[in-house]
Order: sequence, then structure tokens, then C-alpha cells
Amino acid sequence: MNTYFNEITSKPINKTDSNIVYKIPAGAMCGNGDIGVVFDNDEKDLLIRISKCDFWKFEEGAHSSGGIKTVGALRIGNIDLSEYNIKQYFDKGLLDCTFGKMSMEFFVAPENIIYFGIRIPESEEIPTADIEIPDTCGSENFAVSENGTKCCTRKFSGENIALDTAVSVCIREISSDVSDGFRVMRYCVSVVTNFDDVNYTEKAVEAAVNCDYNLSKEKTCKKWQDFFAVSKVTLEDKEIEKFYNSSLYHLAGCMGNKEFPPGLFGNFVTDDFFPWAGDYHLNYNYEAPYYCIFSANHPELFDGYMAPVNEMKEEAVKFAKLFGCKGYAFPVSFGPKKLDIYSMKECKEHGILFLGQKSHAAYTCVIPIMHWFSTYDKEYALENYYDFVLNTAAFWEDFLVKSRGRYLIKNDAAHEIPYYRGKKFSYLSHKGQIEAVNAINSLGLVKLLFNAVYDMAKELGLNAEKYPLWEDIIENLSDFPTFIKKGKKCFRYSKRGIRWRDENTVGLQHIYPASQIGLSSDEKTLKIAKNTYFINDRRLDDNGSNSYLPAGARIGVDPDFLIEGIHQNIKEFGLPNRLFRHHGGGIEHLTMVPATVNEMILQGHEGIIRLFPCWNKKMYASFENLRADGAFLVSSEMKNGKISYAKIQSLKGRMCRVDCPDTVTVTKEDKTEIPFERNGNIISFETKENETYILNIG
Repeated sequence: MNTYFNEITSKPINKTDSNIVYKIPAGAMCGNGDIGVVFDNDEKDLLIRISKCDFWKFEEGAHSSGGIKTVGALRIGNIDLSEYNIKQYFDKGLLDCTFGKMSMEFFVAPENIIYFGIRIPESEEIPTADIEIPDTCGSENFAVSENGTKCCTRKFSGENIALDTAVSVCIREISSDVSDGFRVMRYCVSVVTNFDDVNYTEKAVEAAVNCDYNLSKEKTCKKWQDFFAVSKVTLEDKEIEKFYNSSLYHLAGCMGNKEFPPGLFGNFVTDDFFPWAGDYHLNYNYEAPYYCIFSANHPELFDGYMAPVNEMKEEAVKFAKLFGCKGYAFPVSFGPKKLDIYSMKECKEHGILFLGQKSHAAYTCVIPIMHWFSTYDKEYALENYYDFVLNTAAFWEDFLVKSRGRYLIKNDAAHEIPYYRGKKFSYLSHKGQIEAVNAINSLGLVKLLFNAVYDMAKELGLNAEKYPLWEDIIENLSDFPTFIKKGKKCFRYSKRGIRWRDENTVGLQHIYPASQIGLSSDEKTLKIAKNTYFINDRRLDDNGSNSYLPAGARIGVDPDFLIEGIHQNIKEFGLPNRLFRHHGGGIEHLTMVPATVNEMILQGHEGIIRLFPCWNKKMYASFENLRADGAFLVSSEMKNGKISYAKIQSLKGRMCRVDCPDTVTVTKEDKTEIPFERNGNIISFETKENETYILNIG
């Protein structure tokens, strides 16, 4: 079965549910990392919505009309949509479409050109193709046609615009031929913004005129074949394997612009009015799509993540000073190029949307910390994120309160305090959150932060003067608070203040993604973690299933429970295009399947490689070149209830530790035996950079 394939057999239906408009599109999609397209239709024509990672309206202020905007739409008319079929080939980046008697090939090429080829019987009416630009949100629009190329431009500028943005979209018929009773027409659509080139209109026209359909198709296919060749997961459960591959495809489809990483809805926006401006929401939404990329061995998808974060450094210093601290602090969200969508005069906290939370910058650090531990790329870390992690730690050095030898976190909410604003805001009704002590998610994030910055600094040979303080914080940061709920000892949301909330998964995020509890934890801690995990079933949580399910793998819950949870999400929220219609955001749940599966079949976050640590041994599974912390690429297979082999490539020559209770020998590829030490179930051996080691098990 081809698990890189998907078929859509009916026109997309975009739904609403109660008072919440779900903007996640249901139509077929493809993207190249910068441009995204979504298939749609109106009463008569096929509409293909076009968006681009860097096309935003830079109007400042919370709840303004700023945010990411759609580029426009490709309208194809004179076609029969009563018969509708689209085949998605994720490992080629191609769509093969059939609409009545017309067939159409469609793809988005790496060079930011959309191509489509139409084939229709010569006796049928010739389809039309045109570009439409929306006139909403005050954009300036104009179009010109010359020498067979139509160029449409959309621009946002003016007094209320912090940064001018513009995009030019050109459509051109490349060729039209008649053969064997069929007419074959090929088109290109180029998309260029002012961030691509100051002469964006000229560049768009030039790209359309000089395009090469066949060469671009070849490049597109190679790009996606190379992408999926990097690593591979093969499962007995083919439905989950399909969603594993399609999720990685869709994530890669919007993570290619190194200055404009994806916000809540990636580059799959279909109009100008997506919720929360499609912004960078920092209390998990911005980070969540990246949870799975390192374990899936796609660290290149991280390359754009730090761009808007680092652009906010000056503002981050100002935010930290508002709380009397040095270093960096962040509001709940912002946009690219320092776009202010967080200012609101009536907010109680300095007119800024902090929402009572001080953990946003620490949460932002989770993903570069994942990059660090999985790559140990010193040069990359120093160039891209060490400074940010260091200064976020500096904020917490000041914000933490030391009392009776322990470090406490005070006045930091676990959950958002709704807007924290206006005359109608009741301090007493939110007192427990406002005056909270030791919010559990912040404790997890801060523990991760200081362990990571300490490790980075030692590896880089920097900031030795900080080591004693960091060691003291690591050793004496408060324990996770607990309480008795339903007769069992569980983690509490805060030591003082809010005890518990039945919605969301905030009370488990110190387990994942903050990585502070795992299979190396003591039995008492694991029992508390499992008690908390099963207080209520959050597998279908609109915001948190992308952390709830991987957290279950981290603490070793029943793997069948997790597999059932994945299937429940597919059934309840899965769309025909393989997106998930959740409330929290558009692309964040794409990480759910690959992150959960990867944690079930390979873990390495505690410095120990664990093969199939949370897997039903009766089910077949194999993987090639998944990435474990310590910069190891691991391949293995579970077959007939046993691990048949394991192969570990060391990328940085670090000590390798493997949980291996069975009899084992370790050899290099040339079968030279490698000595190792055993401590219980853990074997340890030295490695050399870029050498591969074979574990002969049993």
C-alpha cells in the first residue's frame, strides 16, 4: 500500500461548529514551504486559494485588521465539478485531478511557481483560467496584461501600516496543443513579494515568461522524494502510517521560508479573516508544529523558527524590565518583523497581552533546546539561539524567588487569564491564577531551560561565571506540586492557587514537551504522572492532544490506549486533505501523529536510547534514521515480538547509552566488535563521529 498517497472524491465542505468558525480548510492542498494552495469552489467554478508565508498586513495592535492575508485565488471556469476526484502524491508533490471529462496535473515548484496542465476532449468547451485578488482589509489592487501574461498586484501601505507589503501574481498560458482528439494546455502562476525582491512585479513577470514546466516538475518530484528518503517509519497500521507521512508533508509545505515561519494556520489561509490574525502564539501553538521534526530527522525545518523570535530581542528586553527583570520576556503572541499584535491599553499588565503568564519566552526556548540536544551543532546554536536561551534564563534568574533554600515561581498563571482587562475584569474571580505559586507548566519549562543553557554553555565554553547560580537553581528549583484527586496522588496545576482544570493538557506539559519526567524517573514520580494522566481522557482535546498523546509514550502508558487515541482523532477531526479540524490552531495538530509514533518507537531524551519503549510488541513496526538526543540516527525493527536489529549512526561522536536488557554485542559495520559497559539494562559505549554501530540483540 502506498502510504504517501491520498484520494479526495468530493468537493470540500467548510463547516462551522456552535459559535466557533473552524477555518481549517478541507480541500486538497499542496505547498513548497513558502507558497501554499488550497482547492475550493463556489457554485460554478473551481477556486484554488493561494497564500504565501511572507504576505502579511503589518497593522499594529491587538484585534486590528493586521495579520497574514491571502494572496488571491486561481479561478478555473467552464468545467464540470459534479464528478470530482483529486489524487495527492505526497512523495512527489503532485496532484492529479479529474473533473468530469477534464483532467488536470497540479504542483507548486521549489522556485515559487505554481504549474497546472489541463487535458480535455477537443469537443468540449475550453476551460478558462484567471487570477482574482480580494479587495478586503483595505488593500490596493491593480492588474495589467501584456504579451500573454496577466499580472495582479496586491499591496498594503499607508499611515497605519508599520511595514509595506506587496505581492505580484502572474498567470501565463505556456502552451496549447491538440493531439489524438484532446486539447492540452499548460499554465504557470508566479508569486513574488517585496520581501523576495524589491522589484517584485518585474520578477514575477520574468519568472512567468522564463518558466520551464517539465524541468520544474522534475525538481518538484526530486525535492519530495529526497525529503521522504531522509527517514522512514513503516507500521502494520497503515492508516496511521498514512497520516504520519501526510502530516510531515503538510508541515514541510509551510516551513520553507527562513524569514517567515508559519503561524497558527501556516500558508494555507483562504481569506483575510483567520482567527488570532494567524499569529505566532507562544504558549504552545507556535511551538507545537515543531515537536516532531527532530525525531523525524528533519532539523532543516527548524531553520526559520528563530527569525521572528530574534527580531523581537529589543522588545523582549523592554518586556522583562516591566517585571523588574533583566533578560528576555515575551507577550502571548506577536507577528513577523516585530509586528505588534499584543498591545491593548486596557490590559492590567502594562497594556500588553501577557495574559498573566510569564512563561512565553521559556516556552519559545523548547524548540531550540530540542534542536540542541538532537544535533549538538555548536556553530548553529551560537549563531541562531544561544543568546536567546541565555537571556531567557537571565529573566528567570531575576524572576525566581528563593525562600528557605528553594526557588519559587510567583505571580505566573498556568492558564491564560482571559484578557486581564477592562472595568468588567474581576480580580477576585481570577485571584488564584494571578497570585499563583509554582505553576506546574512553568516549573517544567524553567527546569528544562536551566538544564539546557548549562549544557550549551559548557559545550560552547561560555559563561562559566554563571555555572554556580545555574547549578543552584537546577538543584533547588521547587518540586512539582501534588494533591489528592479522586483518591489518588496527582500533579496539581500550582502549589498555591488553581488546583486543577478539566480542559486542556497544561497539567501534563512538564512531561511533554518540557521533558522533565520519563521512563528514567523513579517509580513514585511515574505513578503520580500516570494518575494525573488518567484523571480524564484528553486524547480528543481541542488544544492538547498533540502533547497529551506523546506524553503518554514518555511515561509508558498502555500503547494500545495511544493508538486508539490517534484513531479517535482521525475519525473525529481528520479532514479529507489530512489536516485536523481542532480549535487551537490550523497546523499544530499535524505534529500529533508523527510525534506520538516517534516517541512510542524511539526515545532518547534522557540520554538513553530506548527502542520501542511504548509499543505493542505484537504489532510490526520498523524505522530508518529517526533521530535521538545526542545526535544519533537510529534504525530498528520490531518483528514477531522481538527487536530484530538496531543500527546507530553517531553524528557527533558522543557517548552512546542504550536500554538493552537482552544479550547484545556491538560491532562496527565491518563487524569489528566494540567494547561496552553494562549498568543494569543500560549499555554504554564510546563512538566516533559519523561511524555506524550495529547492535546484535539476543
